[in-house]
Amino acid sequence: MFDHKWKCMIVKGDTALRRHGINEAKELYSQSILESDRLLRSFRSPSCKDQWTLENCLKMISMMIFSHHNMADLWIRYGVRVSQTYYLEMAHQKLIDIVRDTRFSEVLRVATLSELNRTYIPLLSHYKTNKLASDIQVLVEQYSQVRETFDAVLGINYQGTKLIH
Repeated sequence: MFDHKWKCMIVKGDTALRRHGINEAKELYSQSILESDRLLRSFRSPSCKDQWTLENCLKMISMMIFSHHNMADLWIRYGVRVSQTYYLEMAHQKLIDIVRDTRFSEVLRVATLSELNRTYIPLLSHYKTNKLASDIQVLVEQYSQVRETFDAVLGINYQGTKLIH
């Protein structure tokens, strides 16, 4: 399975965090982000088309989200809101970048779009909790633009979809 190395890093990071080894957990979670980025790049390569199944695309998206959200959770445990914000925003931005990047397969891009709420909702909640009103508006506008652009390219009409804000 293509995610073995990533899983090992996450498990070790979780174990370190339970032992209050913040530096070790931070290092392992950082490595898991790098590994998910490395694996994501392979999804651009035509020689890796066998990886482009819907199941693998959804797994890839989950790995990326999970790695970034682990780092965000680690930082909030220690009261570093700025770093938490960074990792929540980074996860969301990476998904938007995948949707926009035509070098990725349509399967991955559509799967990513369908999973965008997994980063949008936590980020929106974070902004509201921390009273970051200007960021809320930017987030809602960005999400709407991505949906409209991608839906127009695919010829999909999602006018019934409502944003929560």
